[in-house]
Amino acid sequence: MKIVDWLARTMMLVLASMATLALIGSLASVSNTNLRDAFPGAVERPEPGGAMESQPTAPAAPPSADPSSAQAGQPVRVAAPPPADRTDEIARWLKALTYAVLALAAFAAAGVVALARIAGHLGRVADR
Repeated sequence: MKIVDWLARTMMLVLASMATLALIGSLASVSNTNLRDAFPGAVERPEPGGAMESQPTAPAAPPSADPSSAQAGQPVRVAAPPPADRTDEIARWLKALTYAVLALAAFAAAGVVALARIAGHLGRVADR
């Protein structure tokens, strides 16, 4: 085998790995769940150089939504979480699209390398 064949094989391996990791990154950045929520038994580690502050948190009592406790004619109000920041949502989708475009570029480059190898092999067959 020639050095060009080994370079082409190595390049195909690198491009395929990059495309796979870019797709995984795209899927992970689109995910709505936090990775810490996926592993409930996971222990948070303190950051290097900083101490983790532990603050005791008592579970908050749920807001009273019992209609009998409300006065007659008064609407019952239930606390709702604050609305999510729109810029965070847009940034998350832009990050996912960036990874997806990177994966497409890697697949296209791998295809070009494969076509160049095919053309080289067909050229050698034609020279025989």
